[in-house]
Amino acid sequence: MIKFYLFISILMINRRGNFILAALSLFCLCSCGNSDLKKADHTAYVDMIREQAKRMMDKGEKEKALAFFDSAYQVIDDPGIGDEIRKYSFKGQDYYPKTRDNYKGIAWLDSIFLILSTEELNKKYIREYSTALFQKGDLLFNIKRYNDAYQFYYRGKIIAQTIMDPCAVSEYTYRLGMVSYKQAKYSEAINNFKQCFEDAAYCIKDFRNFASRQELLANIALSYSKYNMTDSSLNYSNKALAFLREEGKKFPDRKDYIEMAQAVVYGNQAGEYYKKGDTLSAEKLLKRSIATNRKKGFDIPDSQISMIKLGELYIEKRRFNETHEITEQLRASLDSSDNLYAEIGLNKLNWKYYDKIGKPELAYISLQQYMFLKDSLDRENKKLVSADVNREFQSIEQQYNYTLLSKENDLKKNYLYVTLLFSLMALAILLLLLQNWKSSKLNVAALTNLNKQITFQNKQLEQTLDDLRQSNKDKDRILKVVAHDLRNPLGAISSISSLLLEEVDFSEEHMEFAKLMKTSSLHSIEMINDLLAANFNYRPEEMKKDVVDMRVLLHECVEQLKFKADEKDQKVNLEIGADVLVLADKEKIWRVLSNLIVNAIKFSRPGSAIYVKLVERDHKMELSVEDQGIGIPDELKDKIFDAFTDAKRRGTSGEQPFGLGLSISKQIIEAHGGKIWFESDMDKGTTFYVELPAAEEKSAFAISSSLTI
Repeated sequence: MIKFYLFISILMINRRGNFILAALSLFCLCSCGNSDLKKADHTAYVDMIREQAKRMMDKGEKEKALAFFDSAYQVIDDPGIGDEIRKYSFKGQDYYPKTRDNYKGIAWLDSIFLILSTEELNKKYIREYSTALFQKGDLLFNIKRYNDAYQFYYRGKIIAQTIMDPCAVSEYTYRLGMVSYKQAKYSEAINNFKQCFEDAAYCIKDFRNFASRQELLANIALSYSKYNMTDSSLNYSNKALAFLREEGKKFPDRKDYIEMAQAVVYGNQAGEYYKKGDTLSAEKLLKRSIATNRKKGFDIPDSQISMIKLGELYIEKRRFNETHEITEQLRASLDSSDNLYAEIGLNKLNWKYYDKIGKPELAYISLQQYMFLKDSLDRENKKLVSADVNREFQSIEQQYNYTLLSKENDLKKNYLYVTLLFSLMALAILLLLLQNWKSSKLNVAALTNLNKQITFQNKQLEQTLDDLRQSNKDKDRILKVVAHDLRNPLGAISSISSLLLEEVDFSEEHMEFAKLMKTSSLHSIEMINDLLAANFNYRPEEMKKDVVDMRVLLHECVEQLKFKADEKDQKVNLEIGADVLVLADKEKIWRVLSNLIVNAIKFSRPGSAIYVKLVERDHKMELSVEDQGIGIPDELKDKIFDAFTDAKRRGTSGEQPFGLGLSISKQIIEAHGGKIWFESDMDKGTTFYVELPAAEEKSAFAISSSLTI
């Protein structure tokens, strides 16, 4: 959508030239590459639309240029600070000065200082800040506020020297050269322009730099001309032409500008040839200059000055018809593009013309008009010409240094106050420390006694803790010995009762007693097995890990527990979705599987189905045991994995619970770096899940997708 909007908005303004397509492509690339960068600058894009707008203004299309720039700029969704600075600079430096509205230009440049009011932004965009100072100085100079202009020039110079950027300093020396030239201090102007030309070589070699450097060469030539050094002036004019010819090859799309600049140099050269008496070369160059710069979009004011020079040449050669013709052309040009300097020159030219052809009345009128306009211009420039710019800058520098010294003095006072404050605080702290030392001496003995008591109590506690640990170990050892010794006779009772039930023909009452004896002995053996397996503190380093094929282990476990499912007419459905290997303690993992499947059998209704599923997800083994039993009430869900929990319930056939199986299973799984959890709905069933990291090795066994036991 952004690309389409840019394409439409720009092409509506200008459908000609490849620049538009280039700007479109560049902005699209910038937008795509920096979509996640908020407030990013779109420097290349803004510079391109600014350059295009300036070209339009060069052609006299000022309103169209402004509309183009504003429309193209609005395409940027989130302009950066640098983009805003370039927009304000375009309007303050390029657009409004061209429309001779210097006050609006100053207002736009003030916007730059407003957005760079913070120290952080000022440092980041210090080069742009320095340029804005020089630009505002230019506009103040245009409205004859010379002292204010010098202030801004000086501030720009200080920043340029601070960042040690010759390119930034060149902007300062350029202004000095222009002021010196306007004050007729041509020797100083030449030196400043030459220094500026050297410093500008450190700037980015873009078109703006190219235009600036060729102008400097032309200004040096013009300054030599005013200084009556004709040969030097012609030398630098030729350098300017050579520079335009060679460096201009890098900017094939700016041929109009190069032709215009060459025409300006031709006009200046003509004056030098005229001084040397070579009127033929002078006339030829002036005509060439006028023919180029009188075209729309070219340097009309320069063509007007060249017309005046050509008119004076015609008068000297007494070619009055051609003089009259050139004055008429100049008058027509001034009617569409006013120029005070050209207006003064035209009246002077008419004065001489009418005087030569014997029309003193008209000559007198032209002379009066010429004197009136020249006196007005001299009065306006009197303040500038009479000012000593070096003395002005020295005064500003003294004022600046005084301000710095004043700030430094204030800073030293603040340091003194802070030092005094810290001294008082240090004294107060010393007094407090002295008082505290005195009081601490009284407490040292009490603290020492207290420390001894605490140390003695700590030793007693440590001894008590060691005794408790030893007692706990002794208890565990005795418990395991007792449980082990009880298992053998209980096993014998279970075997005898089973044998009696199979071979002896008991009465119904005695048969019930025998079954009860067998069931009780089996329950007792299960409880003893849980006690023997219970460690309550399984640690990973105690696990005897090896590569275990979960498919085989799970199949063996289900086979061994088949008889329990058969007792309740249940079916255990085993589904193996992957051949998974784990690095584990086989005996401990078998214990977990057994506990989960036994619990599913215990709490499932007779005749129901139990689903055991093995899959691999994200390099992890996942085992699920799903029953269709009685489910787990909400109030017991948080206690299921506790040891010796009171969350115990009888199975669907009255099986006795012990409360150790799930606690042991959880400890074993976590010791293997896995996890165990469940999902349960009351009266619908429960599903337990076990997740363990899978091993790298793969089994050679084939995968059986499902098995029902």
